[in-house]
Amino acid sequence: MMRGTLFLLVVTTVLVGCREVTDLGVECTLVKRAPGSGDGGTFASTPIFEKDIKGSKDFISFGSAECEDRACVRDINFPRGLDENLPAKGYCSRVCLPSTPNACPPAEAKDQDDPARSLSCRALLLDQATLAAICMESPADCQRFFGGAQTPYFCARGGSVDAGM
Repeated sequence: MMRGTLFLLVVTTVLVGCREVTDLGVECTLVKRAPGSGDGGTFASTPIFEKDIKGSKDFISFGSAECEDRACVRDINFPRGLDENLPAKGYCSRVCLPSTPNACPPAEAKDQDDPARSLSCRALLLDQATLAAICMESPADCQRFFGGAQTPYFCARGGSVDAGM
């Protein structure tokens, strides 16, 4: 009995002290579906280049193999690359719920204390009602344009919860 209690105590102590293993905030390359991709149910991606990103806005791409959840975000404040002909960079993200405490723990614990690098759960796509209407009306377009996301909320830097477009 004593041995079992000691084991449970050690396991509980280890689990309480562990951080979630994540790739949130890790640099990634923004991608888009490659031309002609999707035939036969397989999708290939190709990089989005700096010259392809126009204006100042949040940007999200789906399909980044560098990210666990295949979502790569470039927020409005992310620095542009110096060479317009190189692939555009962002950071790994995932779908989140704004009501969940600590929904977006960055891969690097130190980033949580840096306002420029900390992540919050905020709207990056259309508002919830518009996104739901598009996905209900055309599941194919929902998959094509929004990676099948049924929520506008993703882990991102800057902004505040529900700071959607």
